[in-house]
Amino acid sequence: MTLRKGMRVKELTKKVGQLPRTGTILDIRGDIVEVRWDDGHVSSLSGAVLVPEKHEKAS
Repeated sequence: MTLRKGMRVKELTKKVGQLPRTGTILDIRGDIVEVRWDDGHVSSLSGAVLVPEKHEKAS
């Protein structure tokens, strides 16, 4: 799946037991993805493993 601006994503971790960070894509410029994390910080990432966050359906 292609990442898009406004998409909710999570960053996969390299450490066992560490929870992935989740956030919203603010901008994509070539290989650089700018993400606002749920804690309010903003990162510009290149080479990070970002996957779309699955939405749970209400029953």
